[in-house]
Amino acid sequence: MDTPMVTVGIDLAGYSSTTGVCRITWERRAVVDLLPSKSDEDLLTAIKSADKTGLDSPLGWPVDFTALLTAHFGRSKLPAKRQYAERLDGKPGLGTAHTHRLTDDFAWKLTGAGKGRPLSVSTDKLGVVALRAAYLLERLADGGESVPRDGSGSVAEVYPAFALIQWGLAPKETYKGKDASGTRAKILESLEMGLDLALTDTVRARCHASDHDLDALIAAAVARAVACGMTEPPGTNEQRAMAAVEGWIHLPRCNADLAALRDGASS
Repeated sequence: MDTPMVTVGIDLAGYSSTTGVCRITWERRAVVDLLPSKSDEDLLTAIKSADKTGLDSPLGWPVDFTALLTAHFGRSKLPAKRQYAERLDGKPGLGTAHTHRLTDDFAWKLTGAGKGRPLSVSTDKLGVVALRAAYLLERLADGGESVPRDGSGSVAEVYPAFALIQWGLAPKETYKGKDASGTRAKILESLEMGLDLALTDTVRARCHASDHDLDALIAAAVARAVACGMTEPPGTNEQRAMAAVEGWIHLPRCNADLAALRDGASS
């Protein structure tokens, strides 16, 4: 019998108290477990146990932002602000290349360009999460793990809220926060049916209660999609070059069949 694929999803936060970790073992039915997340050691143990990990955190900073910092530190002339191209409807792009990565702009436009604007890893609190991710990846690399930032190694960057959009499961209202347990329950029910998940009462209750645990489960499912070639990889020379430095958000293909994901059959 073939060894079942194991994927892990991590909803990374700057602090362990709001970090969620989920493991899915893709057997005849997909078995879901929520794992400890009290320390970086817990996260590293989870990543090392998986064939593929989906990490909900930026894996790099904008190239233009690092150039800005270098010039500022050296008292050199600052690089000009570079705007991303307009949307198809003629409205402005995501922002400047100082604040957002190429993958942020690509993902934002791919998922509808109006809902769920990505945070800036260079100017928002998301930077704290990215710092933690950078140290985690360094420790993995020191231990021999392959950690290219484009997701081709053992870890891929994911974005759970955008994954739900791509799967056609995004709710009209937010699923974040303590008052959104009913919305989380509906999302979980759709994932449970579509992926044939084996959920314990404890896992179900925790995902209803916490968007961190639900996002970790979604991240683990996206990790399966990455491993099966069912996400949008960097497709142009520019995207591939930038993904190697800035990271790349792996989004499921639009309206992908969850049953195909469950079976590992790329369409």
